Amino acid sequence: MAFGNSVVSYPVRGEFGDNKYRGNCSGHLIRVFLESYHPSKKSLFADPSIGGGTTRDVATALGVRFKGSDLRDGFNLIRDSLSEFLGEKADSIFWHPPYWDMINYSGNQWGNEAHPYDLSRMKLEDFCNALQLSLLNIHEATAVGGHYGILMGNLRRDGTYFNLSSLVERVAPGVLVDEIIKIQHNCLSGSKKYRGKVIRIEHEKLLVFRRTESRAALEMTNIVYRRGLAQENAVWINAINFVLLSVTKPMSADEVINAIKTVIKPENEFWEDFVREQLKMNELFVEQNCGGFILRDETKKTKE
Repeated sequence: MAFGNSVVSYPVRGEFGDNKYRGNCSGHLIRVFLESYHPSKKSLFADPSIGGGTTRDVATALGVRFKGSDLRDGFNLIRDSLSEFLGEKADSIFWHPPYWDMINYSGNQWGNEAHPYDLSRMKLEDFCNALQLSLLNIHEATAVGGHYGILMGNLRRDGTYFNLSSLVERVAPGVLVDEIIKIQHNCLSGSKKYRGKVIRIEHEKLLVFRRTESRAALEMTNIVYRRGLAQENAVWINAINFVLLSVTKPMSADEVINAIKTVIKPENEFWEDFVREQLKMNELFVEQNCGGFILRDETKKTKE
């Protein structure tokens, strides 16, 4: 049975996989993922991080052709080509990465010491970079028209909320087609007592992407780059908007830039050029005879 709506709950995890392997998700989620996106039993289903073996067990139960491995078995998603490991493109891939360092795997769940390429053992910046590289690897191993699902949860550390699922959505090169909210059950954090008011995180997100183009994953990094660039550009445009919104007279380009500088400490050395260009070219801003700029009055624009 395919997903009927965007929220799912599986209080009983089922018989799939090793229930003693921490972080294992319910096999029911993987079963419905396959029933929703996998084209046929003969098509290849893959998992580059099988962990407790849940995906393998689900594929076996459904009679779906499957191939998977794990870092502990010698396959390194950060350093090894998933396409080459599979020997063909997969029609669907399921990946359940660590939620950063919420659970340490190498040296804890398996092995006697921390593995340098274990995402759960990395510093946050290294984790983010490795996550994006892994997603590029998965995208490259997916057949055109195929889907890959990334199950990611968020976490709170020392009062700071880390929205890891949003990071996946931002850096994955495929087209996001569905977002499934999965309710979590029997979490260790559920038994902890916290000081003050804390909203417990009791959900994960299954983000499902489709590969729509045959272009190599390396080329797709340009799409991810453009997404980030568009977000950065929006930041500066909104900053100009806010500066001009808060004044009652026209401001010169230098005055706008200085007002932004007092609040933001930009690292991009070309940001001032971008601001000047937007003031001149963007229809949101109007240059006055005095050389200063104001926000366009949309009411007047409509009357005109």
